[in-house]
Amino acid sequence: MCKLGDIIVIKQFKNEVGEKVKKHSFVVVSDDKNTIEGLEYDFISNMLCSFHNEEHKRKKLRFQENFYINKNMIIGKKKLNNKDGFIKADQLYYFNKDNIDYDIIGKLNYKYQCNLLQLIEILKNNGKLNKIVENLKHYVLK
Repeated sequence: MCKLGDIIVIKQFKNEVGEKVKKHSFVVVSDDKNTIEGLEYDFISNMLCSFHNEEHKRKKLRFQENFYINKNMIIGKKKLNNKDGFIKADQLYYFNKDNIDYDIIGKLNYKYQCNLLQLIEILKNNGKLNKIVENLKHYVLK
């Protein structure tokens, strides 16, 4: 069961436009059960992405909503393929654990969990959060 701060790999999910995507990393930012748009969920997460090169890194980190992350910020044996990357803090993915297949591969260090949650709160207050509920709609991805 995944908990706040866990780094997980979801084997298949739907992105914000409903396209199926295979095997991607996420960080859990809430593990409270609730409903959104009448759909039940039991955790919320943000997508993690790797940098392709230094230019990509500079481009992505210009945006407030992209939270820098590196392997030293993670507790666990698997360290995001030993690559630096970023968390898309403005995209909240809602999931129901019964409908997805995932593995826990690590945990975001507590200090960085707090920093990420603060950024999410700032983005919320500025109206910059996107709630992605595609993974809760009428299908099972397992």
